[in-house]
Amino acid sequence: MAKDTITLALGGEVNLSHFATAVSNLEGLVQSLGKVESVGKVQWIVSDLQVGSAIATVHGVGILKEVERIVNAYEDVGQCYHEGRRPSQYSSSVVKHADAIVGIIGEKVTSVRFETPDKDFTVGALPTMASEITKSFGAIEGRVQTLSNRKGLRFVLFDTLHDRAVSCYLSEGQEEKMREMWGKRAIVEGVISRELESGRPLAIRHIADVKVLIEPSKGSYLRARGIVPRGPRVPLAEDIIRQLRDA
Repeated sequence: MAKDTITLALGGEVNLSHFATAVSNLEGLVQSLGKVESVGKVQWIVSDLQVGSAIATVHGVGILKEVERIVNAYEDVGQCYHEGRRPSQYSSSVVKHADAIVGIIGEKVTSVRFETPDKDFTVGALPTMASEITKSFGAIEGRVQTLSNRKGLRFVLFDTLHDRAVSCYLSEGQEEKMREMWGKRAIVEGVISRELESGRPLAIRHIADVKVLIEPSKGSYLRARGIVPRGPRVPLAEDIIRQLRDA
C-alpha cells in the first residue's frame, strides 16, 4: 500500500483549543519536513477527522516517492519524542512545530500519537510515561466508520469494546473487501497495535480478513423467550432466584 498518509491522535480530555493547536502545527510540521527533504510541491488533504477521538489524518498528493520521504521523516520525529529526545537532526522549524504538538500534553491531554501506515509512536507527559505499544495477530469487532480510498485504502473501525477509533490499513489488492462496508458491523483480523497498559487497540495492519456481521433485527431478542422447554420438575426461574437470595 502507498505510504502516503499521516495521522495525529490526542489522548485524554481534548478540548477544541487543544485540537486546533495540534492540527495547525501538524500542517506546519509536514510543510517544514517537505523543505528539509527538498521535495517538490506536495498538497496535504484532510482525509479523515475523528473529533470524538481527537484524530486527524491527512493524505499527501504529489510524487509518491517524495510523499513517502515526508511520511518517513514524520515517523522519525515521532520516534524521537517517544524515546524522550527532540528531533535535533531536523530544522528549527520542524522542531518548533513538533514541540508545539507535544507541548499540549498536560493535565487534560495525556498523550500524543504519531501514526503512519507502517508505524505508530505514542508520547506521554514524561519520557518515562511514553506508552509502550505491543503488536500481535488478533481480531477486533466494531463498526466501519470512515472509508478513504486514495491510491490505497485506510478505514476507521469504531471498536465495540472501547468505543474508540482504530486505524485500519489494507494491503494492495484488498480494496474490494471494503465495497459497501461503510456503517456495517465487522470483525477485522490482522496485526493489532495496542497500548500495553490499557490493551486498547490503536491500529490494525497486515489485514488478513474483514468479516461482515449480520445486524440483529429489531425486537429479535423477544424470540429467545422460552427457547428451551422447561421440564415438569424444573422450578420456575423466579423460584430459583428467590432461593438464591434467601440462602
